[in-house]
Amino acid sequence: MRLAISLIVSMVLAGAAAADVGYSVFGVRPGDVLNMRVKPDPRSPVVQTIPHNGTGISLTGVSAGGDWVEVTHQRRRGWVNGRFLGYGTFGPSQIPALLDCTGTEPFWSISLRPGHARADLLFVERRLLFRLTSAKPALGRADIWQIRGAAKPGEMSLIVQHKSCSDGMSDNRYPYSAIALLSGLEMIAGCCRPGAGR
Repeated sequence: MRLAISLIVSMVLAGAAAADVGYSVFGVRPGDVLNMRVKPDPRSPVVQTIPHNGTGISLTGVSAGGDWVEVTHQRRRGWVNGRFLGYGTFGPSQIPALLDCTGTEPFWSISLRPGHARADLLFVERRLLFRLTSAKPALGRADIWQIRGAAKPGEMSLIVQHKSCSDGMSDNRYPYSAIALLSGLEMIAGCCRPGAGR
């Protein structure tokens, strides 16, 4: 039942897969591969392998329990774990598709997952779900990314930079800094780290 609900929600969120969001392989060691599988299960047969620096991966708009998403690559369709997807090409400017961003005073969080983002805006007691519409680096600055999303209440623009960041309340250091612009709200700023798997 939980898998069926997750599949329905992901299809509604995705509608048609966003044409302006392309994915690449992230976090796979050189010489290793990302396996595309028949089903969302690490024991399922492999449909195709994608090299550690593979690009041109698109979402179909269907996801399953955990972090599994259905993708297409070189006209083949299969399932991969979203922890191994990112934006940009292999190298230091690439960022993960699973990214957890947070800010303090005001308190907020935005969790990016392949195809969508969930914003928990504690300071205005709102929770929003966005379908991702684009992910692009800044002109001339591959270390800065703009990830945009749309929802019925408005739009989201999340600017993520490869820059060490402190949340201001603890000794924790994060590998990315973030600025978020959401329709009808003031600009908010915080830090991000690669998202934890579900």
